[in-house]
Amino acid sequence: MKGLLVFFFIFILIGPIVADVPVREEQFIYSIMAFNGRDYSRTFCGENSDTIYLIADQDNFITTSKTLVYYWPITGDWKTDTRSLNYSFEGTLELTEKRRESRIIYPERYTFYNVKGEYEQNWKVAMGDEADKAWQHYQGLIDEYWQATYQYEQAKMAFDLMVDELAMKITEMRNDGIDVTGLVEKLKRLGPPESPKPPDDYIVPPMPVQSAFILNLPRGEYNICFINEDSAVMESSEKRVVVFEKRRADGIGFEVIPGDKWTRPVESKRSSSVLYVNGTTDLYLRPFFQDEYNDLYYQRMIRNDAKGNPSLMNWVYIQQVPGGRIEVTKNNHTSAILVEEPFYVEQTKGSALGYKIVPFDPEGAHKDRDPSLIAFKIPITRETSLIKFELLDNSGLNMAGSSRQVRVIIKSRWQPILLVLCLLPLLVMTVVRMIRSRKYSL
Repeated sequence: MKGLLVFFFIFILIGPIVADVPVREEQFIYSIMAFNGRDYSRTFCGENSDTIYLIADQDNFITTSKTLVYYWPITGDWKTDTRSLNYSFEGTLELTEKRRESRIIYPERYTFYNVKGEYEQNWKVAMGDEADKAWQHYQGLIDEYWQATYQYEQAKMAFDLMVDELAMKITEMRNDGIDVTGLVEKLKRLGPPESPKPPDDYIVPPMPVQSAFILNLPRGEYNICFINEDSAVMESSEKRVVVFEKRRADGIGFEVIPGDKWTRPVESKRSSSVLYVNGTTDLYLRPFFQDEYNDLYYQRMIRNDAKGNPSLMNWVYIQQVPGGRIEVTKNNHTSAILVEEPFYVEQTKGSALGYKIVPFDPEGAHKDRDPSLIAFKIPITRETSLIKFELLDNSGLNMAGSSRQVRVIIKSRWQPILLVLCLLPLLVMTVVRMIRSRKYSL
């Protein structure tokens, strides 16, 4: 009897936990590494989806496997359990375009990486032997760095030992009353060895060489299926592929960073948008290129089970605009040209914890550090009610779609009177109801 009670209590405790464990189903899936206009997004297309979405004229990488798929209600999306099951298939991909003959696509070895440039958009794709060379080049840089690090550690140990011995000798000579001026000067002239810097050739280094079906297709609709080694079409492998392109390109958006809310930037993506501020803090702007895509297609390209609106077009951040300038006009008569400047975010001292943005000082307070942001600073005061700005390119021409407005909203001195006027109808209604209720009660 006691054993039954123990089992009953254990069942009560673990019952809800067992009930929340998602059911895993063994499925054939396409794993997709899709270029999203800015970088690469990883998603998968399982048996519960019949369509794959890709951007046109870009290299996209697709692999096939059998794994466990389950729905995760906490985040509301489908996930894979590749640790429990991840079986890859050998075969080919059959691609069919509407009203055209099908063609066979074979897997290719590849890697991709983003090299360091003026800004972040410098993606490269290497295939076949070039992929091996790109990976070996990166590995060579890493090996050189670790070798230099080992040599630095040896030199640092020797330096520390030399300093300790020299300091002990100076102490002994001082105790013996011997002049140590020369040794002290020698100690001051000693400098530690310079530590090596890790390779900075890449923003995103090459990934290890892998094999995948590489799809680079023009806009349109296609059908694909996976053909295994037995020349049979794999069950659940037939999918539709929607290849879409941007409707508009190189639009101008702005990341707007308030000086007192540096961790909460906002984006202004349309020239019709107006920025409303209270005039108590400056604004820091970072202009970026943006492309416009169909919302449903783009969201499902990033995550295949995502929801989206097929009739809505959205602007997508691509990269920061290099080398521009901003023309600012205040109250429609005074104008000025702003250039990008480096800034550093410092934590404020005292009980009121917060942050402030200050000019970057590489030779002083911020030596051996990197700037927190590079942006255009627009000073905001309550004396200026309207500020207009637009982005200029390197030749000084206005960039289309880059004009914006900033309106400073100042608290009105008539605000108490306006509040009373707003409440007046409620007061009248209350008096009327009181009169009516008294009349009917009589």
